[in-house]
Amino acid sequence: MTKNLILSVFILISSLIIAQNDVKIEFISETNVTLNDLRINKDTTLEEIKNILGEPEIYKEYLTGKVNYHYADNGITLQTVDGKLLLLGFNYNWDGDKTFPESTFKGELIIEEISFDKDSNQKKLEEIKNTEFIEVIPGFIISKPKTDKKNIFIALGFKNDKVTQIGFEFH
Repeated sequence: MTKNLILSVFILISSLIIAQNDVKIEFISETNVTLNDLRINKDTTLEEIKNILGEPEIYKEYLTGKVNYHYADNGITLQTVDGKLLLLGFNYNWDGDKTFPESTFKGELIIEEISFDKDSNQKKLEEIKNTEFIEVIPGFIISKPKTDKKNIFIALGFKNDKVTQIGFEFH
């Protein structure tokens, strides 16, 4: 019985580690984002995300029902409101923003077929043809929605000509 318990725990831990390391996020359009094979939007639940990424740690809880979560080992942040997805973000070069864990995201992040990594700079946005971006303040860029629906925004941070964070905000 002890051997079965140890084997079960080992399999569970292994599956969580593998699940967290094989993360692919893809922004296809302002109404279509996938996390691995799951299409995500504002109605995606925390449980659905946990099935892919595993159990997060709670970073901060608010009285409004908003909760910030970290996947500290994987450079991923997650925000929910009343259990529904609000933000899924990825850290590359930590700039001190404590809403993101300090670790670097090592999965695959694609915006309209353009891959990003920790060496990506702001010029990389010029390769994206179907999404328009607005620089709100130097180093902080958001996508400009093509429709009034404003379904999914992309927010990108840059510092010292390197991407710091990329987040997808769901409305």
